[in-house]
Amino acid sequence: MLDVILSFIMGFLIPFIARRFGKVLPATTGTILFQLPHLPRFPKVHNPLQHAQFNTQWKRLLVHATIMGALMSGLCAITYYLPSHLQLYALFFAWIILCAAETDKRYYILPDCLTIPLMLVGFLFATQTNAISPSQSVYGAFFAYFITVFSVFLLSFNKHPIFGAGDSKMAIALGTWLGVQGLNYTILLSFFLFVLYSFLTQKKSGAYGPALGLAGLFVFFILYLK
Repeated sequence: MLDVILSFIMGFLIPFIARRFGKVLPATTGTILFQLPHLPRFPKVHNPLQHAQFNTQWKRLLVHATIMGALMSGLCAITYYLPSHLQLYALFFAWIILCAAETDKRYYILPDCLTIPLMLVGFLFATQTNAISPSQSVYGAFFAYFITVFSVFLLSFNKHPIFGAGDSKMAIALGTWLGVQGLNYTILLSFFLFVLYSFLTQKKSGAYGPALGLAGLFVFFILYLK
C-alpha cells in the first residue's frame, strides 16, 4: 500500500516538474539538478478577472496532477504482476516515460536529464536481470539510432519532420530496455498513436515524444508481464 501512495505522489509531481523544465531549460544535465527544486510563488493579483483566470489555471493543474498520480498508482499496481526483481525498474521506467511525455507535450522538448538516465538504467536493467540480455540491449540501442537517423533522412524533404534529436535519444533509450523486437513494436504502435492523435485533434504536427513513450510503456508491460 505504501508503494502505491508513493507512486501517486511521484505521479502527482509530474506536471509541476514539466512546468519547471520549461523555465530552466536549456541547461546541462548536471546544473539542472540544482535548478529543478523550487518552491512555487503565488503572485499577487488585484484584477478580479486575472484572479479568476489564475484560480482556473491552478484548478486545471491540480486536476491534471491528480490524474497523473492516479495513472502512476495504477501502473504501480500492474507491476505486482511482474517478477519481483523487475518491479522497481518498471516504476522508474514508467515515471521517466510519463515525465518525458508531459514535458514534450507542453514544450516540444525531451530533456537529456530524462532520456540519458533512461538509457543508462536500461543497460543496467539488461545486465542485472534476465529479462533481456546485454547484447539485445546494445542491439536495440544501435537499431534505434540507425532507424531514427534513416527516418530523419527520408523526412528531411518535409517541412515538418516528425523526429527530433530528443525523439532519437528517447528511441535509443527505449531500445536498451526493449531490444530490437520490442522497439519494432514500439515504433509501429507509436505511429498509430500519433496518427490517431492527429486525427482527433485535426493537427498535422505535434510532439511525437508522448506517442513514442506511451507505446514503449505498453510494450514494456506486454513483454515482461508474467
